[in-house]
Amino acid sequence: MQPEQIILVVDDNPDVIEGIKLTLEMEGFQVLTAATGREALHILERITPDLILADIMMPEMDGYELYDAVHADERWLQVPFIFVTAKTDKIDIRRGKEMGADDYITKPFDLDDVVAAIRGRLKRTAEMTGRPAPTDVLANLKQAWRGKLGPAPVPLLALAAVVLIALTGAVPFSMWRPPSPEALGLIEPPLREDAGEMVLIPAGEVPLAQANGTKQPAYVPTFQIDKYEVTNALFKTFVTETGQAAPWSSYPAELANYPVSKVSWPAAAAFCQWAGKRLPTDSEWQKAAYGPDGLTYPWGNEWIEGKANTREWGANRPSEVGSYPAGASPYGVLDLAGNVWEWTADWADNTEEAKIIRGGSWNAINQWTTASARNSAPPATAQPNIGFRCAR
Repeated sequence: MQPEQIILVVDDNPDVIEGIKLTLEMEGFQVLTAATGREALHILERITPDLILADIMMPEMDGYELYDAVHADERWLQVPFIFVTAKTDKIDIRRGKEMGADDYITKPFDLDDVVAAIRGRLKRTAEMTGRPAPTDVLANLKQAWRGKLGPAPVPLLALAAVVLIALTGAVPFSMWRPPSPEALGLIEPPLREDAGEMVLIPAGEVPLAQANGTKQPAYVPTFQIDKYEVTNALFKTFVTETGQAAPWSSYPAELANYPVSKVSWPAAAAFCQWAGKRLPTDSEWQKAAYGPDGLTYPWGNEWIEGKANTREWGANRPSEVGSYPAGASPYGVLDLAGNVWEWTADWADNTEEAKIIRGGSWNAINQWTTASARNSAPPATAQPNIGFRCAR
């Protein structure tokens, strides 16, 4: 089957992105999205789309600057670029066209016009490069057969591949395919609506602590993170549907809305994948807790007893998720301080022996609950003070 063409949509308005994304996916395209120009460049470093559709008025890097950055790199010179913007003055339209944009669509727009502009530009690009239309499977196969991979013709390489497979019987075909957007994590899996409420965290920088004691700014693209830690009730649904080993000998129904614990890193990652999510990176977790102003604790710069379940509070056990609303982060994420440590996606160091855990727990002192504090644990660890939440 011919792979779907990939459109990168860049706009800081989530409603605009959602409308365009839904329409293009219904038209058979794969859609990558970014809320800023800088976030778009991060995506481009991992995969080259077939076309870029970008707003002009965006924070951090506007559409004009994005266009210049894209066309300053030879890897992306041939990628069609269309502006979709509310800048309707003639001088703005003229500037966009003079820059070399392939089209300039003004808001408000008809989504059918956007689709038509994309299809027309992709068709024109195919004609100019001599590539067959994506829907012409036979022509694509013929072109691939006539082509070369490096100095060797494709037929010769194909014959060598067949011989190798016949001799070994152990070479999976996936080894011969380029990485897909799904494999690179750019196309998100379907999200289970029953797997927990999420909060949108805008893009920005966080100062991550380094091994030498310094702090290095890390840019974090827009993402979503669970508002609460994953509960026993949610994990029970996962266990029932997948057969994953349960962290309890018998399900504690009275603790249904308490954070699940005694879950290893692989089990936490498996839950997030089942839910259409993933574990948050170390920098994402800190961004969710830090807020836009770089707070010491999720709620402010001073420790305040009663805003988190830590050793000082004396509960001596986890609390029901959301029990400390006054301790929410500026984005409204709860329990980022105390209750249970939370697994992240990142290794603690280059030895890859332990994963970073964040947030402190019910039996940890308050110094472990700062937004920048981090601890670590081997992935196989399953303790009553370690849980997790997911991101997307």
